[in-house]
Amino acid sequence: MTNKTLLYGVFAVMTALMSLSTLNSCKKSDKDEPIETYSTSIQTTLVKAFGLQADNDVLTSLDSVYFTVDYDNGLIYNADSLPVGTDISALKVRIDFYNTVNSAVFNISGATVQSDTAINYTSSMSTALDFTGKTVLTVTSYDKTRVKDYQIMVLVHKENPDSLKWSQSWRRDLPGLSAQTKAFKVVRQGDLYRAMSFDGNGCNLMTAAAPDASWTNQQANVPFEPQIASLTATPHNLFMLDNTGELWISPDGMAWTDCGVKWHSLLGSYEDRALGIIADGTAYSHDEYPRSDSFEPTAVEDGFPIAHSSDMIVTDNKWAVTQQAIIVGGMDAKGHLVSDVWGYDGSNWGKINNIHSSVLPALADATLFPYYTFKSLSGVRRYARQSTWYVMGGKLADGTLNSKIYMSNTEGITWTVGDSTICQPSFMPCFYGAQAMVANETLTLGGAANGPRRVQALVTSWDCPFIYLFGGYNDRGELLPSVWRGVYNRLTNAPVY
Repeated sequence: MTNKTLLYGVFAVMTALMSLSTLNSCKKSDKDEPIETYSTSIQTTLVKAFGLQADNDVLTSLDSVYFTVDYDNGLIYNADSLPVGTDISALKVRIDFYNTVNSAVFNISGATVQSDTAINYTSSMSTALDFTGKTVLTVTSYDKTRVKDYQIMVLVHKENPDSLKWSQSWRRDLPGLSAQTKAFKVVRQGDLYRAMSFDGNGCNLMTAAAPDASWTNQQANVPFEPQIASLTATPHNLFMLDNTGELWISPDGMAWTDCGVKWHSLLGSYEDRALGIIADGTAYSHDEYPRSDSFEPTAVEDGFPIAHSSDMIVTDNKWAVTQQAIIVGGMDAKGHLVSDVWGYDGSNWGKINNIHSSVLPALADATLFPYYTFKSLSGVRRYARQSTWYVMGGKLADGTLNSKIYMSNTEGITWTVGDSTICQPSFMPCFYGAQAMVANETLTLGGAANGPRRVQALVTSWDCPFIYLFGGYNDRGELLPSVWRGVYNRLTNAPVY
């Protein structure tokens, strides 16, 4: 019969010797750094992930809200704040830890619904927590040698992030404005902004590197009576019509040269060419200056706006290889006001919008500009920026001025009308013939930023695009002397990564 006690004893001795040998072989030399033990590692109290449990009565996709764990500062927060009015007084949570912990206790104080209390967290906890006050999560390591406090903040927007904000405090006077100024227009030429004003006797030229920068003001040598509304810029030249329709050119707006052509209207520019309409009696044709080698004037399309369309905007199009120019509204050759959107690809014009489903009204001298809206990603509390065309102002067919904002995120094919979050405020007068410029402004944390943010690398500043709306005219044809500044609220929040 085998002696089991003796065998177990031999096995135990051999195991001990093998363990000792292994420890000796792995032992660091005196020159090596000491090994950090479990009890001193930050991972003993580190929260790996924090989140909220689903509750559609509070908010759809509540469980997809992302929370940042900032160990160094002892903070847990959602960088992308919850919508305005979200009730955070009874939320269930879930937590993942890197290692097993001895305890995790929520200490709630100053809340509006829940009394000051301490609640132990377990993976099966069903108790809802009130985050309207101060909530501190105290985590104790498994061996009780380390304790870490995290303040938990469930952030809620104070104003709707998906709204277009205009502020009276942001209003400024037009650059170079005087009591005699009768007409004004601003264009962008390369990296510079150029503005031309006319007081009935002469013209002033204003130049700036940005809409909110300082503008220089000089008297320009304009040897003709200008149609200020026709001012158009290419990267290297400015173009403008005189009161007889003669086309003039200038490299910088200071001195002007007659181009030797007469146009009915100047639509805008594409690359280094000015695009316009020539008239021969009641017949109208497309023209350009300077003409390319193969260019021949062609008759305008049926319903094409020969005057009073919006300023032409050139931008990239996700469905086209070349850049596309866009105009909205205007008056056709029959004298009808149109609601169409026309695009130009460098060679041909074509109608873009689906007029059978469009809500765009017929407008003269409307303001068109490219900007942004945001769309929510399916099933999660995340939002993606999308390019969006905006139309503001303009004269309606009955002679009144448009006060609504129209938007298209389908490159001008379909349009929607803005609701109460995307609208022209009551303190801003209705207008036609204004110019909208979109320019980036650098925002910093502590400035326009709304609260903490989710970061993988430290983000302290970012570019935010603001809308600058210059001038325009009221229903009596009088120049409006203001520059209005607007922004889509979500763009003022620090970027969420």
